[in-house]
Amino acid sequence: MTTKAASEIVIGPVITERTYLLYTQGRYTFKVLGTASKTEIKKALEEQYESQGIQVKEINTVTMRGKKRRSFRRIGSGQVGRTTDWKKAIVRLGEGQKIEGLFGSV
Repeated sequence: MTTKAASEIVIGPVITERTYLLYTQGRYTFKVLGTASKTEIKKALEEQYESQGIQVKEINTVTMRGKKRRSFRRIGSGQVGRTTDWKKAIVRLGEGQKIEGLFGSV
């Protein structure tokens, strides 16, 4: 088994209205590598935000299905394609901990 860098496992934060609501409850949502396990995600997040000294307490993962897309380049029904499936991790940190800089100045 090869070890991956933290930047390869955690692709980036997911910022939507729902994830902002979770942020106010102390939970953070990240787009992660599709094959990453919960322990790999935990280690990668703690390594990536080591300067802020966070402790991950709980992780929930969800595999998100890709959306159908259509391409109307010529006359006809168009070709049907799909965006790729992806995985997200919803993370709860320890009491009183925050990740600074994810939602800007909000």
